[in-house]
Amino acid sequence: MFNLMLHHHSQDCIHGCALNSEGSQFSEQKVRILGTALVLVLCFAGSELAIGYFCHSVALQAESGHMISDSFALSLSMVASWIAQRRSKDRANLGDRRVEVLAALFNSIGLVAIAIWIGIEAIASLQSPPADILSLPMLITAGIGLGVNGVNVVLLHDSSHHDLNMRGAFLHVIADLISSVGLILAAIAVWRMHWLWADGAISLFVSALIILSAIPLIVQSLNLLGKKPPSNLNVM
Repeated sequence: MFNLMLHHHSQDCIHGCALNSEGSQFSEQKVRILGTALVLVLCFAGSELAIGYFCHSVALQAESGHMISDSFALSLSMVASWIAQRRSKDRANLGDRRVEVLAALFNSIGLVAIAIWIGIEAIASLQSPPADILSLPMLITAGIGLGVNGVNVVLLHDSSHHDLNMRGAFLHVIADLISSVGLILAAIAVWRMHWLWADGAISLFVSALIILSAIPLIVQSLNLLGKKPPSNLNVM
């Protein structure tokens, strides 16, 4: 009987330790991915802000502010993943991920706030367009931003399917990618047709897209926080 109980306990331990190790490795991978994305965002956002002022482009400045804010969101996601990593080392299951769901909720709410700010700046630009916009530096900067955001999308894509925290971070970089495409279109419109209003119009359009992408994540996060998951189930 003692041997049978010991064997059963050993099997449970092996299964729990395997889950524990798998969860810890996955969390460590998430921290590395988020750290890489964070460095890329911070390195580019400052340059984009300076060039935006130089080019008189509200859209470029707004996108820079968006990326700087995203750096805080990515930091929040990284801290949440690190906390989950620490907790997974002390638990034999992957059930408690509420801290990551909270990070996803705060990220999505922050995304809506950023989108509203971009929209306000865009409306102000449409009402009083700048006298001139240097389209070529704007176009080059937007192209580089598209590359940076494309790399971040690739980094975060796989982890975003089954992890709400990573999905929140992924939506941030998707919004950045869309903004970069919008900036390229606006720069081309200003360059080829001298449509100065395109700068503000693209910013307003991007603002609406960001809000539409964030609302479902807010709803899903609130729904998950309102439920108590089983102790042996990964809610992510």
